Formats: sequence, structure tokens, C-alpha cells
Amino acid sequence: MPAKKPASISQMFAPASQNQEVLQLQDRVEELEDELRQLRLQELDSDVKTALEEQIQELAQQLAQQGGEHYISLEQIQPDADQPRTVFPPTVIQARAKSLREEGQHSPIILIPQTEDLYKLFDGELRWRSASHAGLTTLRAVFLTQDALDKLDRAAVFDRQLTTSLQSEKLHPFDLANGLVKLMVMRHPQLNEQVKAIPSLLNAVIQRLRRSGEIAELEAVAIADRIVQQEWIEKVCVSETERWILEAILSKQLNPVSINSNVFTLLSLPDDLQSVIRTAGLEGSKVLELRKVSGKNLHSDEAVATDLRIKLIHEIIHQGLSLDKIRFKVKAILKEHSDAQQRPKPLDLAQRLSSIPKQLKQAKVWEDAQKRQKLEKLLNELEGLLL
Repeated sequence: MPAKKPASISQMFAPASQNQEVLQLQDRVEELEDELRQLRLQELDSDVKTALEEQIQELAQQLAQQGGEHYISLEQIQPDADQPRTVFPPTVIQARAKSLREEGQHSPIILIPQTEDLYKLFDGELRWRSASHAGLTTLRAVFLTQDALDKLDRAAVFDRQLTTSLQSEKLHPFDLANGLVKLMVMRHPQLNEQVKAIPSLLNAVIQRLRRSGEIAELEAVAIADRIVQQEWIEKVCVSETERWILEAILSKQLNPVSINSNVFTLLSLPDDLQSVIRTAGLEGSKVLELRKVSGKNLHSDEAVATDLRIKLIHEIIHQGLSLDKIRFKVKAILKEHSDAQQRPKPLDLAQRLSSIPKQLKQAKVWEDAQKRQKLEKLLNELEGLLL
């Protein structure tokens, strides 16, 4: 279908109140889509599925009425640099492409007009990335004006984007780590100078809670309502910074223990591992296993560790290695280098020569004419080398 372009930028812009309604309707559409996906997985009654599909279509029509709907070329759309999701594994893109191909586009993406023929994504990047794989050249879209966006609380907007990414699709832990830190800083700019310290600050809180025995409460607190969470945070935190960190994590109903162990640890990854996350979408558990191949663990130079990781990454991607196989290979690499470290190092030449006089005194070589003759020959060769 050819792209349907509005006559002018002014015709694209809807009032701010409509923009807010667009966001609310979009939230509801994605909630229903997620519910529908779960129902399909559970193979429930087809009448229930049909009813949900009809609700999605109805809400999609409301989005079009409120914000105006247009067919926009994929080439005219740019990703949003502030989008919390940056990792899009090929398998996820192919799965969404299959859905677009077989089921069509359930809801329009949300775009921010930049010029007459250039738009920035506000919501729907996975659909945009998957569309070309589905054979599409355009996507249905509604518009959010830059003026209305400027009036919105940027922290609230990013908060919503992060929540949507968590709920609608599985967010890679690397994106979750960066998204949570960014949300903390947007809510509390004072944290900007402590960005790199946030993981260690959370770890310190977790360790203190372990010692006090309060760590067991976290699982229940994570899914409690906001009031209960706030009361608990006030009880356990000893500083404002700790409170801000726990508030951001718990507001997403996430367990800080899991974030500390499996998510924030990804923030200190070396460049090669960050790259394989972004390009191949390698799972966080596999990346954390690869990180064990480090210069420190190998008792070697970091460059050696990087080369070994890159070779292993190549195997993982091309052979589709499971986590268990990766663990096996990592253990083998570490054991090999550990064994090499434990082997006695050969003495250097000077040390070997200095030990000869003592050995000569103890040797019975002088009693054997044949050995004495051989030794004399070796001594003559040594004298010749030293001249």
C-alpha cells in the first residue's frame, strides 16, 4: 500500500490531551496483545481469543481517530536514541516478522514528526525492525507532536517506555541494567556523578540486608503495592541514595537481589562482550559465563583473554552452543591455564650454568673415561662460545 502522507506538518499534530489519550490507549492495546499471546500459548478457547482480537482492533481504530493514522515508509523512520531497548536478538525479530506476516500489524506505532518526511520512533521499534523481514515497506502509525512531548515529564516518559519494554517483550538484562540506571538518574539528577558507583551501592545494601536477615523480605516487597514498598525502603535504607536506587528497582516489581547478581554485573562487561550482546543478542547468562575468561582468572594479559573469548564467541554463534556446553568450555580453558601456571618453569640459562659447579663436585663422571672424554668435548665447545 502506498504511503499516505499528510498535507502538512500542522495536520499531523494533535492536541496534547489527545497525545496523552493516545499513550493510554497504546498501553491498553499492548496489554491485550500480551494477554492474547499468553492465551495462544495456553491453547485456550478460540472464542476468547477472537473476542480479544476484536478488542485490539477496536482500540487500534480509536488510536487512529484520536491521533490520525498514516502509512509511513520504513526508510523514513529513525530509532529513538533514548529508547531503553537496544538489544534485538535475531530470533526475536524473526518471531515478530512471522507474526506481522501471518497476523498483520495489530496496532500502529507511535512516531514523532521531525520534518515533512522524517519521523522518530517513540514506540514500536521491534515492529519497525521486523517489518522488512516480513516483506513490508510501510507501517501504520499515529503521531505524537514534539511540542506535546516537550511538555511531558521526560523521566515519566522513559519510565513508561521501560515498563512497556518489560511487559510487552522480554527485555535483555543488559538493556534493563542501563535502563534502570538511566531512570534513577532522570528521577534524581544528583546521581549523575555516581553513575558508575550505583552497582556497588546496591551490592552494599544487599550484603547489609543479608547480615541483618532482612533479605528474605525482598521477594514479597518486590510485588507489594507502592505504599508497602515505601514503608519498607524507609525502614532499611540508611541514605537517600540507597532509597532512590531501591525505589527505581522495586517500582518495576523487580527483586534487587536478582538485579544485583544477574543484571548490574553486565554494566562492567568488556567491549567485546557488550558488542556480542548488541549484535547477536547473546543471553545474559551466557555472557556472564564468558566473562569468567578474564586476564585475572587466567593469570595472564587481558589481550590473551580477549582473544580466547572472541574465539569462543565465534563457536557459540555458529554452533549454537547451549549454556551447559559454554560452561564446559570455559572450565576447560581455565583449567588448561591453571595447569600451565602450576608447571615448574624451566630455569633460565644463567641459573642452569651457576648450578653446574655443585653438580660436578657430586658427580662420579671422573671415574668413567668415556664420560670424562664427552665432558671434555662439551667444555671445549662452551669455551668456544664464550670467546
